[in-house]
Parts: sequence; C-alpha cells; structure tokens
Amino acid sequence: MAMALSISMNAAAADIDGVWHLQNADNTQAQLDEAVESVVKEMNFFIRALARPVLKKQTQICQDWKLSSTPDQFMWQCDDIEADTISVTAQGEVIKVDDEEIEIMGTFKETSDSVITILESERGIRTNTWQQVSDNELLYTTKLESEKLPKPLTWTLSYKKQ
Repeated sequence: MAMALSISMNAAAADIDGVWHLQNADNTQAQLDEAVESVVKEMNFFIRALARPVLKKQTQICQDWKLSSTPDQFMWQCDDIEADTISVTAQGEVIKVDDEEIEIMGTFKETSDSVITILESERGIRTNTWQQVSDNELLYTTKLESEKLPKPLTWTLSYKKQ
C-alpha cells in the first residue's frame, strides 16, 4: 500500500512540473490590490496605513513559476528568486530559516490535481496551492492567515505552461 501511495503522489506532482507563465498580467496588480483592500477595510482605521504596505509585500507577483518534483521532494521557484524545497513527507518540520532568523515549518500535501505547501512561522500561515485545471493551465492560489488579520488574505492567478 505504501508503494502505491508513493507512486500516485509522484505521478500527480509530475503533472505540474515545468515552467508556468502568468496570464492576464495587466489585471494582476489590480486583483491583488483588491484582495489587500478587502482585508484592511475591516481593520482599525489607524492600523490600515501600517497594514497595507506589509500585506502588499506579501502579495508578490510571480511572472513565472518553475515547479519540479522528485520522489523525495517538491521544488518551487518564483521568477529568479531562490527556489524553495520541501520533503514530500514534511508534516510541520522546519524547512528553512528566513533572513530575519525566523524558523519556517512546512507541510506538504497533494491531491489528484494539485500540490499544496503550508508554510508556518510566528508571523502566520501561508498556504500555496498549484492546481492543474488542464494540460496547459494552472491556478495558483495563496491564502495568508494571521491572528493580526481580521480574515485571511486570498488571491488566485492563472498560469499557462511554457
């Protein structure tokens, strides 16, 4: 049974391997700004001015996603930023320490059509989902959760395979 699970996990991850290019790039910034505004409008008036730039920094737009998997790990890279990797068996262990010396724990999940990484630190939780909707189309959804936010900050962007 473990062998069958391993084979099916690798097959699903292999489907999204490759370089994926952002679609509708002209509308992307407006879409992300709208997602940020929907969260900050529920905050105290004085906190909004502080929260907007912090949240906008977290809503990074990736023109290209480079995704690859092996039997042991999944790797994702936004544009030319250093790639991140996670073990396919990761369930909340430290996967890296960021430039501010904050430990980031990771969890890897996979479904028949998507790969999900859940990154958690003292700042909150970031859930990245790459869902393949066709051979040539991928939806990337991010959800940011924090006790400092009145509700999660979520957005979805569409990518085509190069």
